[in-house]
Amino acid sequence: MDILHIDDELVVLQRSATELVIYSRLAGIVVTISWPTHNGVKIKAAGLRAWLLARGLFIECFCGFTSHRTEPKPCRFVVSKVSGDVFGFCHYAQARCPFKINFTEVHDTCLLTSEYPDLPTLARGQAPDMDLLLVAFTLHGYHHDLAPHFEGYDGEHNSGYPAGTHQLSGPLLTRRPSNAHASRRRRQSSPYLRYQQQVPASNARYLEINDLPPRRLVQTAPAHVPARSANAEAGPSQWTLHLGVGASRRRVKRGNMLQKLIAGQGISEGLIEKCSKCGCLFTVSALKGHIKKCLGVIDLS
Repeated sequence: MDILHIDDELVVLQRSATELVIYSRLAGIVVTISWPTHNGVKIKAAGLRAWLLARGLFIECFCGFTSHRTEPKPCRFVVSKVSGDVFGFCHYAQARCPFKINFTEVHDTCLLTSEYPDLPTLARGQAPDMDLLLVAFTLHGYHHDLAPHFEGYDGEHNSGYPAGTHQLSGPLLTRRPSNAHASRRRRQSSPYLRYQQQVPASNARYLEINDLPPRRLVQTAPAHVPARSANAEAGPSQWTLHLGVGASRRRVKRGNMLQKLIAGQGISEGLIEKCSKCGCLFTVSALKGHIKKCLGVIDLS
C-alpha cells in the first residue's frame, strides 16, 4: 500500500494551526476555512459531521490530491474514548495520507467563523453555486498563499460527485496492546493504530461519532476564545495561523484569568495593572478598590 507524500510544511500547519486547515478539491490546494456557526454560536465539534451531512457537504483528506473526481475521499470523523475529542483521519482505515485534525481543539481556538448563508440544507432543495465561490476566491489571489482563507467554502458539495458521497465516520478504533513493550513499540511507530474490524467497546480508544449519545449541536455557552465573523475582515492577511503545541492548556489558563479579572479578583501574571504591594494584576476599574484594601488606604473623598 502506497502512502501519499504530502509536504511536511502542510502537515505541520494542519496539525498545529488554530484554524481549520483542509484540502479543497475545488481550489486544488490546502486552504483555511471558517468554523460554522448558528445564530453566532459555534457548532459543537461533535455536531460538525451532522452539520455537513445536512448540507450535502464533506471534507476530504489529503488522498483527494491524487484521486479522480469520480472517487472523492471524504475523511473519517472519529471520537476518542480517552479524551472525548473529535478527530478527522484519512479516508482509508489503513491510512494512506497524514491527514489528521483534532476538531475539538480547533473549535476552541479558531477565530474565523461563518453562518454560511450560501450553503443551504438539503431540505431546501437548492445546491450552492460552488463555481461562484471559486471565482471569488481566485479573483482575490489568495491561492498563491500557504493555506489561504477560502471564504464561503466549507467542504465539497455532493451534487458534483457520485450518488451516496458523504462525510464518513469510523471505524478507526484502537485496541490497547496486551503488554507494555508492545505498547511502547507501537506508539513509536504511530500514535493511532487503525483497525478495520470492530473491537470491544471496553478496549476501544476511538469510537464512531454516531455512537455518541444525542446532544445539542451548538454550545450553550461561548467558548474560551470568542467567535468572530470572517465577514468583518478583509481577508487572510488579517489573520496569523499560530503554530505550536499546548494551545489547549494555554487557552484554559487564559480563560481562568479573565474570569478572575471580571470578578474583581487578582491574578499573578499576564494582564492589565499591577498592585505594588501584593504584586497581583487587575483591570484598571478594579485596581483602585483593591489598593484601598491591600494598602489599608482610607478613602477621604
